[in-house]
Amino acid sequence: MATKQIIDKFVASVDVSTSYSVPDLVKLLKDAYKTTKPDKNNADRVKKAPSKYNLFIKEQMAILKDDGCNPTERMKKATEKWKLLKEKNLETEAAAAASEEASDAASDDTSEKK
Repeated sequence: MATKQIIDKFVASVDVSTSYSVPDLVKLLKDAYKTTKPDKNNADRVKKAPSKYNLFIKEQMAILKDDGCNPTERMKKATEKWKLLKEKNLETEAAAAASEEASDAASDDTSEKK
């Protein structure tokens, strides 16, 4: 929305009965840009949903806050927990994929025997 506001201010500052040089128009546009304050709330900005990592860290930071750790230590512990959880999930996914492949191979063997 800021672009529209800048253009509106620029158009309002231009006097159509006056002949402007390019540098004059550039100055008017720069002035319009400088005087237009960005929307602090970014009302037209779409906020993306937090990732699994963001949600996990937020939860862990709240839990670890009760332990009396300083923020740096809490963040270190939370990221270590995330790393361990991620590694565990990767191992679980790999095992599931391997068992699925074995299941597929077994079903292929039985279909070939028929």
